[in-house]
Amino acid sequence: MATIYVCRKCKHSKDLQKALERGTDASIRLVGCQEVCEQPVAGTRADGCLQWFGGLDKPKRQRALIDLVNHGGDGKIPDVLAKSRSRKRAGKSPR
Repeated sequence: MATIYVCRKCKHSKDLQKALERGTDASIRLVGCQEVCEQPVAGTRADGCLQWFGGLDKPKRQRALIDLVNHGGDGKIPDVLAKSRSRKRAGKSPR
């Protein structure tokens, strides 16, 4: 089962949590601020390492994240998520 890390301090993170709970059976872990501040922020395994995505208050990005997690993080990161990926936090564990 996949794990999605969601920043608990970000604005609209509760809405993101609800969307993830409805759309996937992945385990959701709340973490502290990741200091990438494009709210809300979530991280999951993709492309062989932990990737962080911001700006997940948009439904299109939420659906793309849910699809990515439901497919096990395999394959290419969807373009809509690639644009919101945090290069600063890529491959790093949650704080």
